Amino acid sequence: MRKDYNKTPQELVVDFWDKFFVKKPGKITRIFPRSLYATLLQPSQPSGASSVRNAADSYETAANECREKVKRIVRECNRTNEKFTDPDFDIEFGMDRARNCLYGLIRPEPPLGRDRLRDDRSSSSSSSSSASGDDDEGQSTYSPMSVHRVDWIFESPQFTKDGYSSSDIKQGGLGDCWWLAAVATIANRRDLMTKICVARDEDVGVYGFVFHRDGEWVSVVVDDNLYLHTPDFDRNVMVAVYDPSGRKARDHRRLYQTGSKALYFSKCDDKDETWLPLLEKAFAKVHGDFDAISGGFAGEGVEDLTGGVSTTVFPNRLLRKDRFWKELVNADGDFVFSCGVDPTMEREKSGLTLGHAYSILKATEEVDEEGNRVRLVQIRNPYGEHAWDGTGEWTGPWSDGSKEWTAYWLRKLNHSFGDDGVFWMSFQDMLDNFQRIHRTRLFDDKWTIVQQWASVNVGWVAGYLNTKFIIDVKKAGTVVIVLSQLDSRYFKGLEGQYIFALHFMLQEVGGNGDHICRVRPADDRQERSVSCEIDLEPGRYEVLPKVTARRFLSKSTVEDVVKDLAGINSDKLRQVGMLYDLAHSKGGIIDEDEVLLQKREEKKKKAQEREKKRRERAKRNRQRFPTTGRFEGRITMGGPPRRSRTAAAASSSTTSTSTEAGDDGKDEDEDDKFEDAVAEKASKTEVTATKDNSKKKNDDEKKKDNTSAVATGDPVKRESGKKDVGGAAAAPKKDEENVVVEDKKETEEEKEEEERKAEVETTMSDSESSEGEGSDSEEDDRHSDDYIRYEDGQVPWNAVCVLGLRVYAKDPEVTVSLAEPKNAEEGASLVVDSEPVGATM
Repeated sequence: MRKDYNKTPQELVVDFWDKFFVKKPGKITRIFPRSLYATLLQPSQPSGASSVRNAADSYETAANECREKVKRIVRECNRTNEKFTDPDFDIEFGMDRARNCLYGLIRPEPPLGRDRLRDDRSSSSSSSSSASGDDDEGQSTYSPMSVHRVDWIFESPQFTKDGYSSSDIKQGGLGDCWWLAAVATIANRRDLMTKICVARDEDVGVYGFVFHRDGEWVSVVVDDNLYLHTPDFDRNVMVAVYDPSGRKARDHRRLYQTGSKALYFSKCDDKDETWLPLLEKAFAKVHGDFDAISGGFAGEGVEDLTGGVSTTVFPNRLLRKDRFWKELVNADGDFVFSCGVDPTMEREKSGLTLGHAYSILKATEEVDEEGNRVRLVQIRNPYGEHAWDGTGEWTGPWSDGSKEWTAYWLRKLNHSFGDDGVFWMSFQDMLDNFQRIHRTRLFDDKWTIVQQWASVNVGWVAGYLNTKFIIDVKKAGTVVIVLSQLDSRYFKGLEGQYIFALHFMLQEVGGNGDHICRVRPADDRQERSVSCEIDLEPGRYEVLPKVTARRFLSKSTVEDVVKDLAGINSDKLRQVGMLYDLAHSKGGIIDEDEVLLQKREEKKKKAQEREKKRRERAKRNRQRFPTTGRFEGRITMGGPPRRSRTAAAASSSTTSTSTEAGDDGKDEDEDDKFEDAVAEKASKTEVTATKDNSKKKNDDEKKKDNTSAVATGDPVKRESGKKDVGGAAAAPKKDEENVVVEDKKETEEEKEEEERKAEVETTMSDSESSEGEGSDSEEDDRHSDDYIRYEDGQVPWNAVCVLGLRVYAKDPEVTVSLAEPKNAEEGASLVVDSEPVGATM
């Protein structure tokens, strides 16, 4: 762009920033506007602005809903005498089609090699899933070859054998080790697992589960179709098809398509156990597809399974290790832990797989033979075995076969060596070799949850927002505060170009900057939420959020994805688009589609009001000057010719159209001036006509006097005079009758003309309000003082983030609300502790 040297440098900088930001910031809140739902039933669960509920009540609502779904499906399947096939996630039907159950909206590129990390999306393409929990295989394309039901795959299928166990879990061909590590973390807790798997009918083939999403529990049901590695015998091009006895087909099925080993994705270690692949399928369905659950943090996985709140601990930042150790060995079940190894340029680190998530199964402090206390941690790899290159398990002290394992320790810890993914290591070695540890607090029915959602504009300059949340605490105790954004994993491909990082500051209302705590992300890849746990006394507290945004122009905007895929893969767009709409339907989030509808209704209402005012003014003028039409009719005999009905209607239509194009105030002023001019002209015409009538009346009287004088002077001519007088009198009478008829005719014509005019104006008004509602606004914007003309190819800044604040407390009366600043000074929060906010805070 050419620099304008007629402006000062400061003016140039101001002009740059004026054009840098979009004039009307906003966010797409509905992929499918209300007009597309016009013929559909309305949803039965309207969202509220703020929800308050007991933690257990939220779960029970979703669990009961899930049980009812399963009952209805079982009843219908018994009626039709067929197994359940999920119409919303039919992987069998989708095998030869678009494979929408495998992939999302944006299809992956071909794999670059075995060492490629699937989701090491540290910056440019990350959504809420990031590198720590990525599968090191990096499989970006999936190639299951067949689909069959549980009773076809397994010889003696059982949902569980001897309950759930972390030793059951084996990862398959999907990069969801972060989620499997979370499952393994809680698998030994029967109370937690039974809360997830709430209902099933193995004969019908229907299974119901519940998961936690954006502060609420949601239910999902699936059928028992599963993906297999190997194609069916008659579709396998690698073997001979000719098999008249069927023996080859039976052998093929027994060797390659039977038992857990045949499954393409995750599986149980037991050859006939089915709970894990079905649970994984349900988790994929609730997110839209299998690819949506590839890559993430193990702590987020525990949150999705338990409804807890996770915080990330970096071992190199620990202040008091003893305090953390006490939490790790906590026996009352308030916390569960998992850990991860970040990816580096090295391939392995003492046997641990890099870019991989692990489960912490147990922490214990024991005494050795010499009386020394030893802190040990039991950890598990979701693979359930060593990787193809021998990595996966710790190879340092306390690893399988190491010198530390004496007969004393083998008996004390009941440990046995094996390729099962389970290993022990010292507490200090764990802190030294795992870059992050996820600590998840669990909540029972003693806790109350309150939450509030809002959408905020995020500027390019970082600072605390002038929109804040108010927390009212009635009872002293521990409070967990979570600031989160919508989990974009549920609508992958529609995240947009912006990635947001969340921060917040907690202080008492009126605290004048004396904050209680400040919270920021553990690193730039932790995007879904930030939280703090703190003891609070009764009182009012405010949470000041801060949101930083990064934009990546290489990513597609939401509107571009919709336009591009509407005609290419409409089925997948419908599925993900509805998940997007559901996520943005929470109370407190500005519904942009509703705003547009309100604007259109206001424009239509204003147009109707203008039309009503014009009709009322025309009516008042007719009542005020009832004889205007007659005199105008007489004037036309000697004055300019009257306009025809067609010309009058065309003129009326032109006036109506030009009036509609302006703003309301201008229209009314112009109409008033026009009506005043017409009234003034009519008044002058009436005065002139009245003078002419008076003059004519005097002349008639003079003629009458002359006639009378002639009649009295000559009696012979009296009769003749009377006759003449009668003839003279008859002529004016006839003229008056003609005038009345003419005036009546003209009045009727003008009434018809007025009705035609009103009909034309109404038609034009309705047409403009329905077809050109946006044109008026756009035209006004172009002529407004603050209209900005953007350069070709320029994409202005338009960052809008949806925020949610959740508060957990053992106080049933705790509340949270949204507060706007009272004035500009109150909203200016760019300074904290009397110092400017730093580049990373």
